[in-house]
Amino acid sequence: MTELNPIAVGDNDLAAVQEARQLLAQARPAADALAGWTPEHAKAVAKRVAAALLPRAEFYAEWAVRETRIGKVADKVAKNHFACTLTPSAWDQVALGGVRRVDALRIVEIGRPAGVVVGLSNSTSPVATILFKTLMCLMTRNALVVSPHPVALGCCTAVVRELQAAIETAGGPTNAVQILTRPTVEATGALMRDTRTDVILATGGTPMVRAAYGSGNPAIGVGSGNVPIYVDTSADLNDAAQKVVLAKNFDHGSPCSAPSVLMLHAGIAQAMLQALTAAGAHVCSELEARQIQDYAFPGGRFNAKVVGRPAHEIASAAGVTVSATCEALVCPMARPQAGHPLLREKLSPILGCVVVPDMAQAVDVARLMLQNSGGGHTSGIYTADATQAVAWGAALDYYRVVVNGNTVLDSTGDNTGLPYTFTIGTGYAGKSSVDCNVGPELLVNWKRVAFPLPGGWTGAMASGAATAAAGAAEPAILTPELSAMVLRIVQEELEHIR
Repeated sequence: MTELNPIAVGDNDLAAVQEARQLLAQARPAADALAGWTPEHAKAVAKRVAAALLPRAEFYAEWAVRETRIGKVADKVAKNHFACTLTPSAWDQVALGGVRRVDALRIVEIGRPAGVVVGLSNSTSPVATILFKTLMCLMTRNALVVSPHPVALGCCTAVVRELQAAIETAGGPTNAVQILTRPTVEATGALMRDTRTDVILATGGTPMVRAAYGSGNPAIGVGSGNVPIYVDTSADLNDAAQKVVLAKNFDHGSPCSAPSVLMLHAGIAQAMLQALTAAGAHVCSELEARQIQDYAFPGGRFNAKVVGRPAHEIASAAGVTVSATCEALVCPMARPQAGHPLLREKLSPILGCVVVPDMAQAVDVARLMLQNSGGGHTSGIYTADATQAVAWGAALDYYRVVVNGNTVLDSTGDNTGLPYTFTIGTGYAGKSSVDCNVGPELLVNWKRVAFPLPGGWTGAMASGAATAAAGAAEPAILTPELSAMVLRIVQEELEHIR
């Protein structure tokens, strides 16, 4: 493991930019070394590194909360556990490189790693995000340079140093993962714009994600959340209330997939509010809701002091008395209109609430929310009618619709068929390049060697690819020797173009 040499430059911005350039220079040899690994070896190393960091989950959770004052230690422990246990195993059966055959189309595909990845880390899940991105890069044989959020610099730097040691112990190259220790705007921009950067994994605020897309390098960016939840008359209200409060209180509401505004059908509104109270929420009076709104959005501007803070602390600062065990602050809105502060993302246990006559009105409110943020991210619905759930999903530009579940956990694959991730793509609606839950498969490109196919692709599709390929001669025999030769050639090519 190497340490960066102090940069003897008086100006901090110049020193930070110089550090960024040095990190990229050191990342290239690491990327070249990783490209020589087989995908199987890469996955094995990732598992060893993850196992080495798993016992440190609580240590880094406590550090992150202490340093950032965002979130809850227990939930950050859970995030770190997920990153270390699920990431290296979730893609065991997914090809993340190597050589594979598509017999139906008579194509041989050869995986090519990206090379040098620049990964932005956010303030709400700083350590878990770094663990996730490091393990993804290891599995796909890519080197990673992390640009951390400044408020989490200490814990992020420490975990990267520990990751470096674990990678080297597992036989990985020096500088497979590195961190920018002077995360200025100029230095992060220099990382993203440099021609030695092959792809950017952009997690964080909208301005930084937009900067990633404008860098001139490929970027996989995400967007902000602003999650509407509709509760229908057919819903199991006690179950819905418990799941909404659990999601809203997870990490004190800091995940972007936490519920933001509840839309309650008028027929069940009072019963649902009672169920929310029983589940641990405080349903505010009109005056209390106004006090909390004024504290969270003074002068209409968002107050970052509420991000990831406990509900009782926010209430106290706003002059509202609640129990110390309060898990969410439900703030009714009588007349939601465009620009209403409580229709915006809150990143806290504050939950807007609107009573609507039907789902059509709930859709209208959700569209008002989309004028602020949340496009392409996540929404939720509680209903016994599957058709209604699909109609809700079709009506709104949210690319993940969680039905009768916890939007925080289920949007990332906990109790749904959505892929496990820490990074949610928001697609065209959210001005993102991908609409999916981001995984390591996006860090590998595939070359395709196409052998003659009677009728071509259109013919194969028209008649059924399997039928078109029946009885066809095999395009190639992918023996272990051939696969090894192809991987060696890919590595030589990568070295040549760099």
